[in-house]
Amino acid sequence: MLSFSDCDPRLLDRVDTVVGELVSRLAIEPERIMLVGAECRDVLHAALGHDFAVGATDDTDIGIALPEWSTYEHISATFPHLGDTGVRFAIGGVKVDVMPFGAVENPDGVVSPRARGESLSVFGFDDVFARALPLPLPSGHVIRIPTVAGYAALKLRAWIDRSAYGQTKDGKDLATVLFWYFEDPSVTERLYGSDDALALLEKLDWDQDLGAARLLGADIRDQLTAVNATDLRTRWASTDVRLLARYLSLPASTRWTADSRRRLDLIAAMVDGLSLG
Repeated sequence: MLSFSDCDPRLLDRVDTVVGELVSRLAIEPERIMLVGAECRDVLHAALGHDFAVGATDDTDIGIALPEWSTYEHISATFPHLGDTGVRFAIGGVKVDVMPFGAVENPDGVVSPRARGESLSVFGFDDVFARALPLPLPSGHVIRIPTVAGYAALKLRAWIDRSAYGQTKDGKDLATVLFWYFEDPSVTERLYGSDDALALLEKLDWDQDLGAARLLGADIRDQLTAVNATDLRTRWASTDVRLLARYLSLPASTRWTADSRRRLDLIAAMVDGLSLG
């Protein structure tokens, strides 16, 4: 079970600084801000009671639900730009990628910030935001954070998009989400909590991890609109599954498998859940 109150508040220091700047200088409502990226992963990891390292980052990623472009233009005019991405800023001394979504998206989940000069996919952000959880910050501001399945939905699309260009870092994050499901007592309760769930486990030869993977896929589907869930399944069909299996890895100290066949089975169970519910 998630428990944000048990998280080390230092995990939230950077995003708290960023939110404070956006609120005080531009009057952006905290409830329109959603933590994404590596810090989102780290907060969920800690909130689920895990303390082994899953990666490192020196920047902060946030999404902001926008009714129109003027707020983003104010951010762009107020804070120094970093690099040439058009979405990275220095806010309160923190490197921040600011992802606009909501009414500024086109129907395909794409935005085109003026400073970026090219389009940017924010597929699923609006869906995940609608189902996100409140995340209290040390300052007292409350922003939003995706559910575990919501984070997984964004990561699955990120893998599809980025792995096509040789970027494989999302594989480790998807492995982390699967591990969370394997270890979560509430997931175990769901697997044994109904006749349908028990029937599924029986079909899987009572393999609880495969059941958890399938449940994750179904939960990812439920984070998305029917149109977006179908889109994700369609895009998945062209994904190199063996490449994902290769990078679906966690530290050796965790209960994880190095067996490529087993990893493929876990991926298949997750996608089965995404496809069938």
